[in-house]
Amino acid sequence: MATGRPMSHREHERELLSAGLIELGFVPRPKMLDSFFLFIDELVRWNRKTNLIGSTSRDQIIIRHIFDSLTVYRLLPSKKESILDLGAGAGFPSLPLAIADPSLSITAVEKRRRRAAFLESMRTLLGLPGYRVVERDVRDVHEVFDVILARAVGELPLLHTLASNAIKEGTVIIAFKGKITEIDREMKNLREKVKGEHNIRIQRVQVPHLKEEERNIVIIEMAG
Repeated sequence: MATGRPMSHREHERELLSAGLIELGFVPRPKMLDSFFLFIDELVRWNRKTNLIGSTSRDQIIIRHIFDSLTVYRLLPSKKESILDLGAGAGFPSLPLAIADPSLSITAVEKRRRRAAFLESMRTLLGLPGYRVVERDVRDVHEVFDVILARAVGELPLLHTLASNAIKEGTVIIAFKGKITEIDREMKNLREKVKGEHNIRIQRVQVPHLKEEERNIVIIEMAG
């Protein structure tokens, strides 16, 4: 039986990325894929001198960082609203979202100089018109946003404290979380700290190739 040539690493990555994007509801056009690979290449290169992420396995970057970040896209209340990535770090979730949908208006706040420099470099290289980088502690940001995204920032009460200057009536906080048992404890602590009838819901999400791992998104609509 004849066999085809072995798949190259880049072909494997393109197939992995394309299939996951389709599963998440995106159309993996060539420009989008090229942008994602530029992002991955630069992330791995910068990570050699700046500790941006733990694992530099390209498959793990695609699955555990890019796919995980994109699970929130369907949950955005509107694609036209102003979005804050609180403590953007290596650009998750904001850079994958901006690559997948360049029309999004995103402000990435990061206080660490080298990480902010990486984000600014990616903004330039990828040509993202709606992506803005602010090198500042998020507690020093005095600008309100419609949506605040938080991934690996901390527990919900801390998240609320950090984001307090960026919250207005109707702001939606979207936090990436894991197990529901941990979320229940955090929500109890949040309700004790933050008064008011806020609309809180939990959305279970599935990350391609991580079906066995529990992932939840906490969505908090802030009351006045």
